[in-house]
Amino acid sequence: MCDPFGLNRISSLWTVSTALYPRESETRDLKLLDGFWNFRVITVDEDQNVGFTDKWYTKPLTGDVIPMPVPSSYNDITQSRYLRDYAGWVWYDSSFFVPQEWKDSEVVLNFGSVNYETIVYVNGKNVMNHTGGHLPFEEYVTNGLNYGESNRITVALSNVLTQETIPQGLVAYKNDTKGLYPKGFYITKTNFDFFNYAGIHRHVTLYALPKDHINDITVTTDIKDTKTGIINYSVTHSDQTSKAECVVDVLDKSGKVVSSSKGYSGSITIENAIFWWPYTVDPNPGYQYTLKVSLTESGKTNDIYYQKVGIRTVKATEKEFLINGKSFYFTGFGKHEDENV
Repeated sequence: MCDPFGLNRISSLWTVSTALYPRESETRDLKLLDGFWNFRVITVDEDQNVGFTDKWYTKPLTGDVIPMPVPSSYNDITQSRYLRDYAGWVWYDSSFFVPQEWKDSEVVLNFGSVNYETIVYVNGKNVMNHTGGHLPFEEYVTNGLNYGESNRITVALSNVLTQETIPQGLVAYKNDTKGLYPKGFYITKTNFDFFNYAGIHRHVTLYALPKDHINDITVTTDIKDTKTGIINYSVTHSDQTSKAECVVDVLDKSGKVVSSSKGYSGSITIENAIFWWPYTVDPNPGYQYTLKVSLTESGKTNDIYYQKVGIRTVKATEKEFLINGKSFYFTGFGKHEDENV
């Protein structure tokens, strides 16, 4: 096995994490690409870069291909010890259809989490790369899709940990004189109390947006006079040259509008607000309002996004942790134990 880190590859499309969670609305449509994907691991006799040098992303995967559920950790799916303890590149692919009516929209491909280094191809074209297994990431794929036809998504994934990854790991080569390991064979050595699970760990989502759409919503909350809730917000959208107006409605749990504001940033006041509390403090814990954020232009709605918001304040002093101005006592302790035997 040579070049285990893929240093001979040329990767240019590094994608940042996504801002808004993929959700349906009156203006947004989505489809999950979860299910059984084709899966291919590099064998001990193959070079780790074979998938790139032979351009596996240009055609359906062949060879020792097995079905692999997405999302999942591939280490746990089979009874193969080689796959459980594997360190290196694996390959996934799957086919999907895109509705013809999405052709006039912006289409985004979103991964909830993939561990660890990820390279994504759609119809043979590299559309995004990502490093890190703990955050979602996405990219516009509008121009690379076949609308009303079949499409293929291919994912190359490496779970190799280094001194620069989070968590850290170390590659150890098994160069012995007894012939127990193939030439160049290596494993990942770790020093943490959990197993290095790998795979496409969360949902894969394809969703359609209007051309002018909401990109991000930033919210902070405050409390005034122990009864009044304050929601401060800032909204960005994709087309800064459009004349669309931003309208923000605050809905309670019943769907009733309790307050509203106009503008891409502002502050909304809610009298006699219901605050967010932990379940150990209040009989009605975790209360959330919903922000209905709309882009409207000439009486037409361009985009709508719904964002949950809990009104609360959090403060730490030298002696106390305060939620909504009241001292909070933390209870319970969580610990996991994974053992690789």
